[in-house]
Amino acid sequence: MRREMLLASVCVWALAAPVAAQGAAGQAGDPQSAPVPQSPAELNSPQGGAPTTTTPDAGLADIVVTAQRVSESSQRAPIAISVIRPEDLVRQAVTRPEDLSRIVPALVATSAGGSYTTFQIRGVGNGALNAYSDPAVAFNYDGVYIGRPSSTSGTFYDLQRVEVLKGPQGTLYGRNATGGAINVIPNKPKLREFAVDGVASYGNYDAVTAQGAVNVPAGEHVAFRLAGSYARHDGYQTDGTFNQKEYGARAQAYWEASPDLNLRISGDYADQGNRSFNTYLASVAPIFGPTGITGFNVIPSGLKPGQGLLDPASRAYFASQYASAAGRAGAVIQGQPFTDNDYYGILGELNWKVGPGTLTVEPAYRDSKLNNLITPGMNGAGTDEHDRQTSVEARYAASVGSLDLLIGGFYFNEKIATNTYFSQFTLVPYQDFSTKTDSYAGFGKLTWHATSKLSLSAAGRYTKDDKDFSGLSDLYLLFCGNPALGNRCPTTPFIPLVPDAAQLRAFYAARNIPVTNVPLYVLPPFLGGSQTAPFVLNAPVAIDATLKNDKFTYRLAADYQFNGRSMVYASYETGYHSGGFAFARGLETYKPETISAWTLGTKNRFFNNRVQLNVEGFYWRYRNQQVSQFGFDLGNPPATVYLTRNIGRSSIYGIDADAQVLLTRNTLLNANVQYVHTNFDSYVYFLPNQGSPPITQCGYAPTTQTVNGSTLAVYRIDCSGQESLNTPKWSFNLNGQQTIPLGDYKLVLQAGTRYRGRAQQDPNFSRYFFAKAGTLSNASVTFGPADERWFVTGFINNLENYRRLFAVSQVSSTGNYIGSYEAPRTYGVRAGFRFR
Repeated sequence: MRREMLLASVCVWALAAPVAAQGAAGQAGDPQSAPVPQSPAELNSPQGGAPTTTTPDAGLADIVVTAQRVSESSQRAPIAISVIRPEDLVRQAVTRPEDLSRIVPALVATSAGGSYTTFQIRGVGNGALNAYSDPAVAFNYDGVYIGRPSSTSGTFYDLQRVEVLKGPQGTLYGRNATGGAINVIPNKPKLREFAVDGVASYGNYDAVTAQGAVNVPAGEHVAFRLAGSYARHDGYQTDGTFNQKEYGARAQAYWEASPDLNLRISGDYADQGNRSFNTYLASVAPIFGPTGITGFNVIPSGLKPGQGLLDPASRAYFASQYASAAGRAGAVIQGQPFTDNDYYGILGELNWKVGPGTLTVEPAYRDSKLNNLITPGMNGAGTDEHDRQTSVEARYAASVGSLDLLIGGFYFNEKIATNTYFSQFTLVPYQDFSTKTDSYAGFGKLTWHATSKLSLSAAGRYTKDDKDFSGLSDLYLLFCGNPALGNRCPTTPFIPLVPDAAQLRAFYAARNIPVTNVPLYVLPPFLGGSQTAPFVLNAPVAIDATLKNDKFTYRLAADYQFNGRSMVYASYETGYHSGGFAFARGLETYKPETISAWTLGTKNRFFNNRVQLNVEGFYWRYRNQQVSQFGFDLGNPPATVYLTRNIGRSSIYGIDADAQVLLTRNTLLNANVQYVHTNFDSYVYFLPNQGSPPITQCGYAPTTQTVNGSTLAVYRIDCSGQESLNTPKWSFNLNGQQTIPLGDYKLVLQAGTRYRGRAQQDPNFSRYFFAKAGTLSNASVTFGPADERWFVTGFINNLENYRRLFAVSQVSSTGNYIGSYEAPRTYGVRAGFRFR
């Protein structure tokens, strides 16, 4: 009932607001909107898509977006979208994908310091952290879909805007995405204009950032643009981790062969270097009863958020933890985390006006080389990976009478070859595998302008995904005899940090500890069996499999423009996200997930274009939802691996509201707020029964399951009714800007705060690991000439020094929980210039 009342109130508001808008506009006058490019030719020109320039007297500025593959004002686009301006990216010091979380309440972007950034929009995102799963939120750079979440760094400089689309993108974009899409759109070369722009900053933690661009015309019809960036800072953690060192460059050439034909070629390169960051949160201690272990206590570590795993206090804490499989304590992390990743790509964009519309063809190639080691509660996890993707998209956009038409096709090919290992003190899988993905799609959209105010749209897309996976996970597990006996082996060495199985075998052979495919404790003594002798069990997992998925997804929508300043829109859309693989015995593959999404919204400008109010209500339903996390597979014995499961169904609904007020010509206020309710309607999975209760707050019951021909004792875990991870019910941003004229100069004061409510972070849904509710505030003072040729800014971010917990995982080999916290307070000076 609560949900139905909430949705009903949204519907009433969405229908009533434009009527109020008409009255407000009628009282204050209704000037014409600033001009917005509409034709495909304007859209694809280097100038197309930029924010429309307006003076303070003209009211709030329009922002042109291309989220629907046509050029339109964000205020006239009948879609759920947040747009981040380039000045906001600079002010919020956005240099990495996870920095976007500071600006958009609906978006959660996280990274534990390795190569991968994961995205959630309104509680949806599968946390893909490996090369054998695809992200649920699509990341598109300069119109090109980026297949790997490791390849999203090195793009945040010299940008025109960033678009965050909320909800399924199942019709117009390269790969299907159930959670949404992030479009990073760089500035393009401009004809007949020489320009140089630059901005640099210095702050605490010895932080240095710099980015710049130069635009060079060559005659009347050719232009070049070169841009670059550099960002570094010392570690935010006491052990030197949570540092950054990244740089990148982008070169573009644009040729306008004729008014009907133009070509742009772009190439970019980025280098990523940083170190992983985590903190020990707690340990898990068993509770013993008359029949054995009856439960677990969670004991806080007492360590502070800034104490990294390699801090002396953290090392001492971890060394005191008892690892039952090894029969001893005393483990120490040997790995020294590092990242040395290289990314580069090239793309082309051809626009040719043919008949009533424009044909656009966009071929692209991207290449990534990953070389890194992280220590997320492990001795070390190393990756040596090569990712290559090729894509091409062709689409034709036209307007014929009252109809707008867009049709297109898309092909995506991805090849990945990787060697990786996860050394966890008592177990290590050495994974050597390759994957190949071929994805084909055809899509189209038809919009009928039934009247001057009413438009009806229908869009559809057929997608076919073919995936091949071939590889071996050579798994080794250390045991102190029969684990059921609770043996002690105080001198048995933990699994060492070595990069391959040959070195591991040699290590234990030198110490007369057998490596065997059969547990010693099940062998008779005359075959070397022993209930107490330590040994290393070798359990290889081989996968040579193919997945073929296909799906038709569609969108139906209507929008009604009450006047030049107010509209309502409604849509129903379906989405699809392909299945994949995992080196998890009994869970080697998982199925695609699907979504159905309803949206009802209104966008309005009031009072002579000085007040903007947008409100949207949404309701999503997921089936076969994919959830990724570290956990036990269903092997015998089980191993800790990173896996993806289909856990069932979920429902998500809420309200998103955005307001901007130009209070005076020099005073701008804005706020956006989101309420989101998430609920797993069905969340059931299975864990191996190892003789003790599972570490979870969800309901469970012992049962059996047939896995790969063998009957195993398992627990049926039921987390139905739980909320999504990392998704506060309430979140909002408040910002204000005051300009003080000083003759030919001006002083700009800016301040803002972001609030996020309490949110569950533990994949086991324990009551211990919640992100606490709190605010994170920023402030800045900028001085410069009125024409903005240069500026100097003093800034401070995270005034409260609020370090929010954003990721939690359990290291099953020792029972420890680790977590990652956001950045501490930072401050500094920033300066910039522009020459035209």
